[in-house]
Amino acid sequence: MADLTINRNIEKAIGLVESVLSVVLFSGMFGAIIIQVFFRYVLKAPLVWPYELSIYCFIYIIFIGAAIAARRDTHIAFSLYHDSLSVRGRMLTRVITNICAIILLIIIMPSSFSFIRLMSGVRSSSLDIPMYVLLSSFPVGISLIILYLSLWTSSYIKTLKSMRGS
Repeated sequence: MADLTINRNIEKAIGLVESVLSVVLFSGMFGAIIIQVFFRYVLKAPLVWPYELSIYCFIYIIFIGAAIAARRDTHIAFSLYHDSLSVRGRMLTRVITNICAIILLIIIMPSSFSFIRLMSGVRSSSLDIPMYVLLSSFPVGISLIILYLSLWTSSYIKTLKSMRGS
């Protein structure tokens, strides 16, 4: 299996940031839900902001989780098809699917910046957070996914070249 080649210090730093953010965001989401349930069902005085906070945390968790899955090369695959291929066939399939995914992500990236610019003056209804803070989760997550897919693809190509030479 190919190995992700990246400067170990950079990999550790990015991995640590992703992990800490995931824990903080998940804790924030969980805490907001607990607060919402308590106020709604115990105090009979529902709040709006915990729901909004939990949604915003969840959105960031989705993109960070997708980036972590890309870093670990653990995104879903059609294993029935994938496992029936030779090692070289699996590597080639991964290169092709990664390149297609990278191209698609690069194509949709400009639209996310346009949408962020369009929503630049809008603030969230209950927390009064600028919407660009929430919407930035998309290009940040997509950029990390592109980075990891590019690194894996490069690693797979090197493996394919070494397989051809032997």
